[in-house]
Amino acid sequence: MKFTNLAILFFILELSLFTILDIRINNLTAVANKITKYNKALDSAIDDGVVGLVELDSKRSLVLNKEAAVNQFYESLYANFGVIGSSISENRLEAYIPVILVTDTKGFYICYSDTYEVNREILTSRKWSERIPYSYEENNLIYNFTLGNYITIFDKTTAAIYEGDYRDLRTRFPGSVLADDEIYDTVRRNAIIGKIEEKMNYYINRHNRIAYHSGITYQFWLPRIDKTDWYRTIDDISMLVVFQGYPYNAAGLDTYNRYALGGARIKKSKAYFITVENRFKYYHKESCDYLNGGGPAYYTKEECALEGAFPCLYCNP
Repeated sequence: MKFTNLAILFFILELSLFTILDIRINNLTAVANKITKYNKALDSAIDDGVVGLVELDSKRSLVLNKEAAVNQFYESLYANFGVIGSSISENRLEAYIPVILVTDTKGFYICYSDTYEVNREILTSRKWSERIPYSYEENNLIYNFTLGNYITIFDKTTAAIYEGDYRDLRTRFPGSVLADDEIYDTVRRNAIIGKIEEKMNYYINRHNRIAYHSGITYQFWLPRIDKTDWYRTIDDISMLVVFQGYPYNAAGLDTYNRYALGGARIKKSKAYFITVENRFKYYHKESCDYLNGGGPAYYTKEECALEGAFPCLYCNP
């Protein structure tokens, strides 16, 4: 073969190689840009959702509104992904979210997909599980943990129920998990996480069958959730979303997979109480020495100001 022919062949091979590399680099760049875009969209949506997760009822007590939180999450997600207003695209996007977890003080809820039939057509809708307690069984005792120190214990032998701060129940159950603070906290956390993982696995596997009938061949699975994120989830009322299998392009060879977490982060230490002194209203911290009586709780200074109350000069809330 002549040298010129070899040179031409080498040039063609080199050009083909650089073309392939250029295409791959462009694809990787496009995927990286979409990852950034999708991360922002998902983070924004869950932040919008948890805003409505906890609200005040008519007695100014904190109540969970998981329906409002999930609806707001999806509305924000539709908008951020540019599909809002198109029911087909919205439903398609929802299909890539197998479960949404909401943790409450005494248990958790899972929002999952379910099917129903209308005029021989199979449709999909969102449903909520019943509240699932943070339960743990040892010997003849069933412990129902909470996100705090409160606990309910059922004795299967006597059918008696005990409840209260776990430290106050220690003497009644010597040698149990209540005996040591560190052991109790470890058992409580592991029991809560284990119960959540068990139920999330169940509903994710259930979602695989529903997604398959919707034309999605992706195999959904429970991702490995970082321990720090698990602790954030069970330290307060929170919402966790699993988003998997969303294709970056029409070919669908690579998919976007991520979980996102948002916490309500509302603590009782932030509660304020209003008193009336010499016809003037003042709001105080819960620990204020000049706070006489209880009354309704307010959870922001702005709420207190709307009631015409001034800040207490002593506790400086």
